[in-house]
Amino acid sequence: MSERLTTFHRAVRPGLLLRLVGLIACIAIGWGFLRAAGQAARPSAPLTAEQRTALVYAEYAQSEWRKLGEPKPGEWRSIVVEPGQTYEEFVRTAGNLKSDQRQTIYILPCGPMDAATQRVVTQLAAFARVFFDCRVTVLRPVRLPEASYIHRRKQYNAADVLTRLARVAPDDALAVVGVTMADLYSGELDFVFGLASLRRRVAIIALGRNGEPDTPEFLHRAVKSFAHETGHVFGLRHCIFYACCMNGSNSLGESDGQPLHYCPLCHDKLRHALAFDPTVRFERLAALYDQLGFTLDARLVRERLAGAPGVRAATTRGVEEP
Repeated sequence: MSERLTTFHRAVRPGLLLRLVGLIACIAIGWGFLRAAGQAARPSAPLTAEQRTALVYAEYAQSEWRKLGEPKPGEWRSIVVEPGQTYEEFVRTAGNLKSDQRQTIYILPCGPMDAATQRVVTQLAAFARVFFDCRVTVLRPVRLPEASYIHRRKQYNAADVLTRLARVAPDDALAVVGVTMADLYSGELDFVFGLASLRRRVAIIALGRNGEPDTPEFLHRAVKSFAHETGHVFGLRHCIFYACCMNGSNSLGESDGQPLHYCPLCHDKLRHALAFDPTVRFERLAALYDQLGFTLDARLVRERLAGAPGVRAATTRGVEEP
């Protein structure tokens, strides 16, 4: 029995070994392809907020724009932990870009407004044309949806209002921004100055907590809210790196302490979305701020144009930033 098995083994060894070697090679090659495909498809671990901050500060090392320190108790960043967003992350996810098909920002007055507030809406349109370098159209006023009003809170549900705004958004809209004097809330937040959808190209800003409509403070707060929420519509998330219009805010006092301007990083993001000439935009902004009585903002823009120390943005993306 043993001799027969040995003879049989010797007789078939050459062909069997060749087949076995070929089979093993195919399995090994296939397994290698599967591993490579799996590794390529597997997303890399997300960056931490600290890693993002280090990357951003290294990339904008030439900038002297004021970096954010530790938040004070009660401020937005002390309550809400956010990861931040690098320029590369923004570019990978930005889906709302200015194009031949989408070039217009629509402003939609929502709810009753007196003559002073209507004038503010007109000024918001003039601001948006320059700040976002887009066509701007003010639509006819509409009522806020009654179903969005929560009687026990005496407020409107901002998320529900956004859903309804999205239904009427024109196809060529880069953004539809509702403007209201009504009080809004969202989720667990007692109130919000505004809310935006990064996916549906809509936002709403609430001006009722800004003071008297015929004052300079009211207008400055209104344009800041407009710049912030519309920035979200273009895909910009809250800035956790620099003093910036895209900082989160938990109170009117905190918002008042934040600049109207985008930091160098958020400016680059907006420029990617809208493809504007930064020098022309800054020149037009300075002139507009003069007209609106925003003296300090006009001076800061001119200092950025002149490259003054302390406000000069970094040279980024291969193009000189004013």
